[in-house]
Amino acid sequence: MNQEPLPSAWVIEEARTFMRAAQILEQRATDDRDPNLFWPAVMNSALACELFLKSCLVEADPRYPRTEHDPEGHLRLAVRMPGNGHGLADLYNVISPELTNQLCEISKQMAPDFPLEKWIKIASRLFVGTRYPYEANSVQSVDLEVLKLAPHLDCVLAEMMR
Repeated sequence: MNQEPLPSAWVIEEARTFMRAAQILEQRATDDRDPNLFWPAVMNSALACELFLKSCLVEADPRYPRTEHDPEGHLRLAVRMPGNGHGLADLYNVISPELTNQLCEISKQMAPDFPLEKWIKIASRLFVGTRYPYEANSVQSVDLEVLKLAPHLDCVLAEMMR
């Protein structure tokens, strides 16, 4: 099986798509004074964060290997996740200590006052919790500062890949 370099550039690119969608929605919410757009911005940002963290947890999927006709193949999570597999804190906690140390070290170098682990914990259930706001167990309010987590993770992971 081909080894996937971690963090995975492919998964990071997917995460950036959702981060960009979140940024566009956030900008429209501000420009158009439409606070309802902040909710899907948070949901997309949370999904981006999930993918950024999963970029440190994937491996080549042996069921769909890279071939001459499919040079990318497919990836899968390399670990079994507790719960629904979307919790950011759960994802962060199963990343290898080596990669976790790199994430923390680079995060502190780039933004000494950004409490990475605190924001991961705060944002942990936002993707699931913001998808269906009409449900009783959904997230009822959000600190919009959480929208800074995805761009921060993007910068940290980009530095890790250098």
